[in-house]
Amino acid sequence: MEKIFSSILDKINNNDIMLAEETLNKFQQHLINIGDYYFFQALLNLKKENYTNAWLWSWRGKGLFPEMQELNEIYAVIDEHLYKGKNTQNEIKWKGKSIRLNLEFINKLSKATNPRVLQGSMEIANQMNTLSKGLQLLDVKAHTINYYPYYLGYQSNYEWNLIGQRSDPAINSKLRKLTKELILNYDIFHFHWGTTLTLDWSDLEILNESQKSLIMQHWGSDVRLFSEAKKLNPYALVKNHNEDDLKWRLSKLSEHIKHCVVFDEELYHYVNNFYEKTTIIPSMIDTEQYKPKIDQVKNSRPVIAHAPTSPYIKGTKHILKAIETLKEQYEFEFILVQGKSHKEAMEIYQKADLIIDQLHIGSYGLFAVEAMALGKPVICWISDFMKEKYPIELPIIIANPDTIKEIIEYSLRNIDMLSEIGKKGRKYVEIHHDMKTNSQRMLKKYNEILQN
Repeated sequence: MEKIFSSILDKINNNDIMLAEETLNKFQQHLINIGDYYFFQALLNLKKENYTNAWLWSWRGKGLFPEMQELNEIYAVIDEHLYKGKNTQNEIKWKGKSIRLNLEFINKLSKATNPRVLQGSMEIANQMNTLSKGLQLLDVKAHTINYYPYYLGYQSNYEWNLIGQRSDPAINSKLRKLTKELILNYDIFHFHWGTTLTLDWSDLEILNESQKSLIMQHWGSDVRLFSEAKKLNPYALVKNHNEDDLKWRLSKLSEHIKHCVVFDEELYHYVNNFYEKTTIIPSMIDTEQYKPKIDQVKNSRPVIAHAPTSPYIKGTKHILKAIETLKEQYEFEFILVQGKSHKEAMEIYQKADLIIDQLHIGSYGLFAVEAMALGKPVICWISDFMKEKYPIELPIIIANPDTIKEIIEYSLRNIDMLSEIGKKGRKYVEIHHDMKTNSQRMLKKYNEILQN
C-alpha cells in the first residue's frame, strides 16, 4: 500500500492534483481502513483550497488513528489555519518526506456583526450551496455540510458520505463529537429536508444546550401529506404515504427547532401547525450562472425536453404517451434527460424549445426556475390553490395529466409564442428567485432569530 501512497505523493509534488485524486479514489476500497488514506484526502483537499473538507478528513482520520503523527500534525495545521487564522507552518512530513502546503491566509471564523452559518446535511437542488454563496456576498461566514453526495456534482464545504451507514451503531457517536467541534465555529445551524448533524437528531439537544439558533427548511416530499394535498390539488401524488411517520418527524423536529422556512404556500400548509414560526422565502438561483443564449442557432425542428427524476411524481407516463401520439402528426425531437450531471443537463436544456416539468404536485420547483432563467418556456401543473398564491405574472404553461397532449400540441402549432414566454420567464426569475435578493431575506430572518 505504501507504494500506492508514494505514487500519489509524487503526483501531488508534480502538481498533478487531478491524477492524484483519481488514483486515491481508484484504490479507495483497499485503502479506507488505513490512516494514510485520510491523510492524503486531507492533503488533496488542501491543495484544492477546500480547507473545510481538508479539516473534516483530518479530524475523521485522527479519530480513527489517534497515534498517527502525520494525521495529528496535518489536523493541527488546518485547524489553526481555518479557525484561528494562523499559518503556524507551511510544511509537513509524511514518512520523512517533506510536503509543502502553500496555504493561503484566510479570515478566521470570528464573532462578527453578521452571523456565522452552517447548513446541512443534505443538498437539495444546489440550494445550500446557492444560499451560502449569496450569504458570502453579504459578508456572512457561510458553510455547508453534506452527508449525501450525488451524481449531480453539487459542491459542499464539508462532505462525509454516509449513504448506507445509518445501521452503523457507532456513527451517531462520531457525529455528536463532530457537532461539539462545529458548535465552536457557528452561530446558526440551518438544516434541510429533516436532516441534522446526526442521523438520530441527538445533536439537537447539544445545540440547544449551547444556545445555538436553529432553522429547519423543508422542501417537498419530506412534509407533503397526501390527505391534505388532495384538498388543494385533485392531481396530487406523494412519495411517502405514511402520514403518521411524517407527522411524528415534524413533531419531534419542532420540539427542538422553533423556526421553519419553506419556499411556497403549498409547503407552508403542511408545516405551519408544527413550528412556532414558519417563513416563506422562495427558492433561489445565481442568475449570472443561468443565462439565455442570445446567439443560439434555431433548431431545424422543435426540441422538447423532460427530466424524469421522479417519474411517478413528474407524471412521466402521461408525457410519454402524449409524445408518442403527437409524433404521428408532428415533426419534433423529444429528449429524456437522465443520468446526467447538472452541468450536462443544463447544456441540453439550453438547446430546447420547450421544457416539461411535472403534472401532479400543483406547484413549480427549482427545475422550472432554472429552465425559466435560461429563457425557456415551461409546462407544469399549477393547481387552482397555488394560482391564487403566485404572482399574477407567472409565465408557466399549465397542464395536467388530462390536458398534457392538447397543451403540447398547442405549443407545437404556435411555436413562435414560445420565445416570448421564455423571455417573461427570465424576467420572473430575476424578480422572484434571484440569489442576492433572497439571501438578503434569509439574512434578515437569521438576525431576527438571533435578536430574539
